[in-house]
Amino acid sequence: MSEFQPPEGETEVILPSVLQNGFLALGCLLAAGIMFRVDPAQVEAAVYMGGFFVFGAFVIMAVHLPGSTGIWIDRDGFLIRDMYKAERYDWDKVGPFIISRKLFGRGIEFAYRPAEGEPLQVRSLPRGLGGKPRHLAKRMNDWLAWAGGGIQE
Repeated sequence: MSEFQPPEGETEVILPSVLQNGFLALGCLLAAGIMFRVDPAQVEAAVYMGGFFVFGAFVIMAVHLPGSTGIWIDRDGFLIRDMYKAERYDWDKVGPFIISRKLFGRGIEFAYRPAEGEPLQVRSLPRGLGGKPRHLAKRMNDWLAWAGGGIQE
């Protein structure tokens, strides 16, 4: 057991960062504005690229729709929702949460064993949740230690 004490009710919800996703969406909208101002004689597909950037901004912000993306944590495990795809993990079937380098930035990975005797799988938490990756990894490891779970070899 760690010194960590869960919030009242022994549940916690970690949602996407509005600030981080807002800046990404704003970047897409700025790029779209540039594409819409380009002379079609110079760049044939500028309007289509601009439309793609606008669509991208909407998709980026769609993660903030209620229940679409986040981590719902409780005593037994946690539920990951990533754009309405949901998967539940029990604490006794996951390993420590570690920060890993990705193509763009950092992500949080953990080992997962679906059933006894099956090989370990590497799974990832959704990107852009709860601020800095090191804080989220520590929070998830605190929950794992508090719940007394973890993969036993």
